[in-house]
Amino acid sequence: MKKLLNTLPVLIAIALCVNAFLNTETKSKADINNLPTCEVKPKSVYDGDTLRLICSNEEIKVRFACIDAPELKMPNGISSRDHLRSLLSNSNNQVKVNAITTDRYDRTVAELFFLRGNDWQLVQEYQAKDGMVWGYEKYKSDCPSWNAVYKAFTEAQAANRGIWAGNPIPPWEWRRQRR
Repeated sequence: MKKLLNTLPVLIAIALCVNAFLNTETKSKADINNLPTCEVKPKSVYDGDTLRLICSNEEIKVRFACIDAPELKMPNGISSRDHLRSLLSNSNNQVKVNAITTDRYDRTVAELFFLRGNDWQLVQEYQAKDGMVWGYEKYKSDCPSWNAVYKAFTEAQAANRGIWAGNPIPPWEWRRQRR
């Protein structure tokens, strides 16, 4: 009994750590429902990680947290953009927005959720799961759902889905080569 009492604080600490980890991985349904709902501005999905939204009658430019998509001039750039358009159109171009920060180009960096069936799902996770983007480790600190996105990204890579069917160049390397 004494041994059990001595290990109880350790077990409680482990349980609290696991619970904290799980709660930071994805937002709860209640949290997502409390996020503002915005409309994707028509013809504004620029690429696989940038678009414009209309939120409370204001237009905002959004850069997706957690991911980096191929540029339009890169192989698979148009495929990544069109995949994002498809996800959003299936949700009637309505999204929930979890704004995180603003980037150096004055874009809102955010997690976006789209309606899939009756549940709100993380757009970035689906872009990664379907092999259309890279998990962007450089900015993972700005990504509350990093673990879910990274898991989806690595699974798509291992399964050679989407862009991973070939030998893609990461967008940050492609951009650096063109400077």
